[in-house]
Amino acid sequence: MLYFVKEELKGEPPLPLKQWVELLMKKTETEISYQKQGKILAQGDFAGGKGGCYIYDVESNEELHKLRSQLPAHAFLDTEVIPLVSLEQMLGMFKSFLASMQESK
Repeated sequence: MLYFVKEELKGEPPLPLKQWVELLMKKTETEISYQKQGKILAQGDFAGGKGGCYIYDVESNEELHKLRSQLPAHAFLDTEVIPLVSLEQMLGMFKSFLASMQESK
């Protein structure tokens, strides 16, 4: 299952700057590990902002929740999760829709 995950820090960092940067480094190391495992397909930080977005490829909502909740700094970030449909799945749905239209004629 594919998920678009957007995260942002609203306001000021909740820790002294040095501690916050150390926490973000640990978070980034964990995300690199997820990327190497094939769990994060793409990611990017917002230019000039305090956040980023990710495309996760996981087996379930529960797996995504587990991975995200294990990230350092996760509790301090506002997170939005949007389930995605792959291009192949969309193509299959379009074909099914057209086929059902043909059958109903």
